[in-house]
Amino acid sequence: MTTPNPQRQYDMVFLVVPEKDEAGALAVVDEFRKLLVDNGATIEKDESMGRRRLAYSVKKRTEATYHNFLFRAPTACVAEVQRKMRLSEDILRFLSVRIDEEVKHGLKVARNTKPRRPRPEASEAPYAGPSAASSTMPPAEPAGDSRPE
Repeated sequence: MTTPNPQRQYDMVFLVVPEKDEAGALAVVDEFRKLLVDNGATIEKDESMGRRRLAYSVKKRTEATYHNFLFRAPTACVAEVQRKMRLSEDILRFLSVRIDEEVKHGLKVARNTKPRRPRPEASEAPYAGPSAASSTMPPAEPAGDSRPE
């Protein structure tokens, strides 16, 4: 039997338009923070990454204020926040990723992976002597000009 509305973990990054000053960007972030909490999310990390230059222009803008939320929420909450971000003119881009499955997968891989033995150091490796390939090669020519005169 499964729970009807599980709290899944999400990581969301969004870009606030550069026309907003610090206070304006903070107001936009507060709006979405309140929307998350009102819809049943618990925010675990709320981090402003500041104003940065974009790698490429987005809607003819080259800078934006980055913000990151790490939170647990039902899927309906995330869908509502994404819908509001699409409609908002203050948000350039956003990306929300469900990370609880990635964490579970990482733990499973770590549990099923056999530990590797460290490789022996170069000083610990037994000396094999000259290789067979070097003994069958012809001797090297002298470094002078070998053309006949």
